[in-house]
Amino acid sequence: MTTTGENANPLRELEREHADCLAFADEIMRIADTGDFSEMADCVARVSRYNIDELEPHLQHEEQTILRPLIQDHPQHTPLCVTIGREHGLLRTLVEGMTLETAAEDLAEFGRVLKAHTLLEDRELFPLVEELFSDEQLASINSFTPFRRAEILQNPAPDAGAVQGDSEWLSALEQHFEGKDLAGGSIVLFPRYNPDFSRQMAERLELSLFDFQKEVMAELGKKADAMSLQQLTAALRERAAESGIVAHNVEALLCVKPEQERADWLRSFLETEWPNPVVLPIMVFQSDAPREHERICDLELHTMPKQSVAASPEPDSPVEYHFE
Repeated sequence: MTTTGENANPLRELEREHADCLAFADEIMRIADTGDFSEMADCVARVSRYNIDELEPHLQHEEQTILRPLIQDHPQHTPLCVTIGREHGLLRTLVEGMTLETAAEDLAEFGRVLKAHTLLEDRELFPLVEELFSDEQLASINSFTPFRRAEILQNPAPDAGAVQGDSEWLSALEQHFEGKDLAGGSIVLFPRYNPDFSRQMAERLELSLFDFQKEVMAELGKKADAMSLQQLTAALRERAAESGIVAHNVEALLCVKPEQERADWLRSFLETEWPNPVVLPIMVFQSDAPREHERICDLELHTMPKQSVAASPEPDSPVEYHFE
């Protein structure tokens, strides 16, 4: 690894964030263990802000500047990248599903997963960067900026009510599709992962919600990662033959594919003639979608509702992960 000039210690920022992750994970588990409701309620709010302000940009940083080139240039390390990608998805699901009613369990699980995941990357992922990455790839790590820089959430009250601002983003969604033929494939870019956004979008557009990860990938178990994007297309076509759909959690398969393959598939998705409308929510791999395409609805962060801790959706039944 080059260690001079602007690429000196390219992992410095990620390593600093990892140190913060480990300290925060220990604090979260300690608070969960106390059972003190007031302290746990404050911690749930802190985790929600941490997810938006720090964790999501950190996950994007790793996904786009480390996991991508590892899968593309060093396919022998794909199993590790797949494991890390799955854990990223699990972290997103856990934090979005936190509620005050189950705070002790939610915080304990999130802290455990965050700590185990961080240690895995420290021990196995970062050494590969030091050993294998080119000067250009190291420069990409240093210069990375998240595709969406999230706003700082206001600290919600522990008894906060329903999510605010629902009508604003749904109205923006309707305005995008107004006067357009919904038939065919469309992509909606969300600034962050929240399963409830897909559900609300399906209801507003009067489409069925199709959870690709739960309904297709989960049945295949460990073999799911070997699915081709042609098989993804076939699964979407089969489901869309029944009715128009919002295809949720497609990124669970996209995350294990090379960047160019993802970009090619997203373009072909928009050009495919589907039997009924197919709307594809994209959160993580927005930069792979075609730019300035008429069938892409880009929802800016300010149009999305701020997360209310008490109104957090129940998580989709996540895959069970076990750590050494």
